[in-house]
Amino acid sequence: MRARGVHMKRAVRFLCIMFAAGLVLGNIQPGSRAYAFTEEEAAHIDEAREALQALLQEQPVMALVYLADQYTIRSAPGGEGAEVVTVPSGQQVLIRDVVMTEEYEPWVQVQLARQDQEYSGYVERSFLACSDERFLEWEMLYSMNPRSLLLTVEDANGNYGDVEQFPESYQAALRALKDAHPNWIFVKQNVNLEWADVVANEMVGGRSLIPASFPEYMQNGLYSKGWAYASEDTLKYYLDPRNWLTESGIFQFEQLTYNASYQTQEGVQNFLNGSFMQGNMPNTEVTYARAFQEVGSALGVSPIHLACRVYQEQGKDGQSPLISGTYPGYEGYYNYFNIGASGNTDEQVYISGLQTAQNNGWNSVRAAIEGGADFIAKKYILRGQDTLYLQKFDVDDSYDGLYWHQYMQNICAPSSEGSNIRKLYDGAGALNNSFTFRIPVYNNMPAAACAKPTQSYDVVLTPPAGYADSRIYLDGVPYEASLKNGNYVITAPDGSARTAIMYQYNESGVPTGMNVWRLEYDKTSYRATEIPELRDLLTYHGFSIRITGRSGIRFKTGLTVENRQKLLGSGIQGYTLKEYGTLIMNDANRGTYPMVLGGQKVSKGVSYGTDNSGQHVDTIYEKVDNRYRYTAVLVGLPVEQYKTEFAFRGYMILTKDGQDITLYGPIVARSIYNLSRQLLDMGLYPEGSEAANFLQQLVSDADALGQTQDN
Repeated sequence: MRARGVHMKRAVRFLCIMFAAGLVLGNIQPGSRAYAFTEEEAAHIDEAREALQALLQEQPVMALVYLADQYTIRSAPGGEGAEVVTVPSGQQVLIRDVVMTEEYEPWVQVQLARQDQEYSGYVERSFLACSDERFLEWEMLYSMNPRSLLLTVEDANGNYGDVEQFPESYQAALRALKDAHPNWIFVKQNVNLEWADVVANEMVGGRSLIPASFPEYMQNGLYSKGWAYASEDTLKYYLDPRNWLTESGIFQFEQLTYNASYQTQEGVQNFLNGSFMQGNMPNTEVTYARAFQEVGSALGVSPIHLACRVYQEQGKDGQSPLISGTYPGYEGYYNYFNIGASGNTDEQVYISGLQTAQNNGWNSVRAAIEGGADFIAKKYILRGQDTLYLQKFDVDDSYDGLYWHQYMQNICAPSSEGSNIRKLYDGAGALNNSFTFRIPVYNNMPAAACAKPTQSYDVVLTPPAGYADSRIYLDGVPYEASLKNGNYVITAPDGSARTAIMYQYNESGVPTGMNVWRLEYDKTSYRATEIPELRDLLTYHGFSIRITGRSGIRFKTGLTVENRQKLLGSGIQGYTLKEYGTLIMNDANRGTYPMVLGGQKVSKGVSYGTDNSGQHVDTIYEKVDNRYRYTAVLVGLPVEQYKTEFAFRGYMILTKDGQDITLYGPIVARSIYNLSRQLLDMGLYPEGSEAANFLQQLVSDADALGQTQDN
């Protein structure tokens, strides 16, 4: 069994002393002497209360409601007082006093706010998480919380009470952290907000930005010089608390209160070494580290947090005009925390930030650090936004509404600042101290943590019935697809593909259909939209041999009369016809060169559109079964190419909203030699006829040439 409380041995020793001395406290009301205590008991009670009030005068002591999804705060201790307000787990409270019931249960008098309405009442101590070391030491010294020592220990089944409060998707990561750091306390913050609503609100305007140096697929357009709007998937990754339940990520949920034992000046100095703040503040004999320590301790705010925040805002070199003291019109003013600094240009940012400094009288480095820290403490940390995460993602409704009251626009700041803080604690050997982490939980979150966006060129297609060929054509180029969960998945070379086509074949391998998808790439992934209206738009109608004049292979494709009328009129799904034709190439070259418009070693013939001479053409070969057939003929072949396989495919250029897409039909290859033999074997022409003799001569000439070459 591993106990949660700090200094457990010391606590047990104090408890033994207290019980041995008969100083167990009874039902104590502040300032009350309603019960008959001995003088020694009364003196001890007064001493305890005076010590607590002295501590509370020096700095605020914050705590969080936890270990219950909801908790009702009472007007009096002991559970019998009237209901004041019911709050969710994770509610921040300000400690005002501690009283004990006759059952020797401590109740804490607290002050809190819900939706800008302030309340005061009492909470059982066992339902409060507090990481303030001085308050914990006070409790143990005066035996004011004898049962809290085992609140979050591991039970007989290996479970932790605080971890079990979280949804299952959080628990494995939290349990691993708890195993490594038994003194850590995890508080579930029930924000009572829908995940989808939070995402939508965080995407408003410039609330969620990332550095413009991030990959383009993580961006949603430029915001200003150096900054870009975050894409929705990028936002979801940084917003989802489950992505940060790690050793390096967890400290963005740390309560930002002051604890002297591990938030030391030496630790701050170690962090600042190598930065522009490693030495003294300008024109003083005081180091930056000492200033942060003094300011943080006075406010009850972590000096490490303050130092990391300035480092996050000003960088390692600190070259911003906001802290130079020399910006024209604002000489002698400084804004180290970039408070109020906003705008779409550098000049707007500098002027707004320095105007804030001037309005607040921040006319020295020390004044800027003190003023900025005071602003953070009073506007954020003591008003519900007491973690790095909540200072970016305003999902706490204690004060100031939701979403808009954020300290920063950079969605990466909580994780990067938290990582820096963790390194400082690690260097100070303080990682096993009693930290409290306030971790939000949203309604209807995705089942698993949202993944970090990666640039994926995968195209996922759901084939219609009868389509089973794993060769998928992206803009006419074939790719081999893999079958996953009933879908075909192809990896495109980049994000430029506009169309995907699958072909259907009969038992003999003859193409009988085509299915078309429009592809759109959103900088992260492809979205494929099936266009049923374009299915079977291009059809294959076989080959024939030109048996008069110059010999050649004729390849035929087709288009329905109805579709042609639509494409030349109002269009199909907005697409109209721009060009129709046939591509031809030596089939042996297809393994090296793609058979697409403009491809190397690819020839084309135009049946509709503008030909190479600039003339408009519209040549229909024949009309059969309500389909117009178009053709291309490869003529003038020398006998040495009679047995050469040539590949043919139809193509069609469609235009919509000023943009073209090209659809390609299936590729079919034939040689004039094999086609002649096929026609002869089928007996389509009477033996001795002019056509049969023509075909037989082609076959004989090719065979004779082959025999000559063999000899």
